Amino acid sequence: MILVLAGLALGGCEAEQPPLFVAYVPDEGTPERIAYDRGLTRYLGAARPVETTSDGDSTTFTFDPESGPMCMRGREFRASVRETESEDLLVFLQGGGACWSAFCLAVTTAPAGIPPTDLLRDEERNPLAGWDVLYVPYCDGSLFAGDNEIDEDGDGAADRFHHGLANLSAALTMGHQRFPSPRRVVLAGSSGGGYGTILAAFLVRYVYPDVPIFVIDDAGLGVARAGDTEFLDTLIDEFGARDFLPPDCTDCTSDGHIIGLVRYLLDRDPNLHVAAISSWYDFVISEVFLMSTPVEFSAAVEAETGALHEAHPDRYRRFLYDGRAHTALLGDVTGIVGRDLGSVELPAGGVSQLGRIEIMSMHDVSVEDVVLADWVGAMVEGDSEQWRDLVAPRGEPPTE
Repeated sequence: MILVLAGLALGGCEAEQPPLFVAYVPDEGTPERIAYDRGLTRYLGAARPVETTSDGDSTTFTFDPESGPMCMRGREFRASVRETESEDLLVFLQGGGACWSAFCLAVTTAPAGIPPTDLLRDEERNPLAGWDVLYVPYCDGSLFAGDNEIDEDGDGAADRFHHGLANLSAALTMGHQRFPSPRRVVLAGSSGGGYGTILAAFLVRYVYPDVPIFVIDDAGLGVARAGDTEFLDTLIDEFGARDFLPPDCTDCTSDGHIIGLVRYLLDRDPNLHVAAISSWYDFVISEVFLMSTPVEFSAAVEAETGALHEAHPDRYRRFLYDGRAHTALLGDVTGIVGRDLGSVELPAGGVSQLGRIEIMSMHDVSVEDVVLADWVGAMVEGDSEQWRDLVAPRGEPPTE
């Protein structure tokens, strides 16, 4: 197989510029073949940034919505990189809700730059300090998987744009331009970005074949409503994300969750490791988005992640801590929704719900005296004794 990525040329006419990315045909049976066979590679190299700006130690690429990448309400999509001359790459997927016809709480703009939050801060206590970074904002409400447009008001014109696949592809294209051959890749995300890691792993594997990939899924484990396939089908169809469901993955969503896709990938990709991080009673996921109960959510987390750890005990490990907090990698809500809180589209009563969110820091939360930051570091360094399956006892469910 041959992977060719040409250099970026910003001057001259379009016809004279070399391609940003040249697709390749993976060998049959390889994990990178999954994305290729499902057509998920179709937007790689398709959009060229119209503006490149630098701010401090980061560079931001802005895309014209006419070229495909765009936010949910039609605004420009952006992605940013930080280059450190490292051999290792962190791809981080921002959080920021989800949007479908019955409910919408989502970020609708893509910020420039990289927020200075726990996992993204270049400081000594961060286990990924010194790594190159590709920061992918989340602004289309479809968990980085969408390829659909919705006419919400019935006037014949689309006004909700789920272009998550195009956005992710544009970001990965520019990331690969800057970081073509990393030694290791960490694909991390929180909240909606955590769910996004499940889907993005298909495409990241295609872009970086044969490279060890460490997925860090924070507060987006793939749990939805147990047994409620109609709810899941509604989201998949509105997002236009059915291409992410391989035809031979017959039970990937049959129980109402998408965590089966993680099992599907682990079964086929021996160079993939997954860290699953969540509180037992995550208020935001269980009550706000799933409109379920903390008890039902925690039961599903226990059953679904437990079965997956049993199937892949060396490559799927959990960090489940007690309480109702939402996310633990960032320590700051701006890492989930960005710094422009005015760009968050809220449902009725959404302000009061946001006021109940608890955000944890990876330097503070621990299970069995193991701090999350140390656990993450042990994962990427291959320290299996420290990177072990850590499941805290469940306390009483929240009563408010």
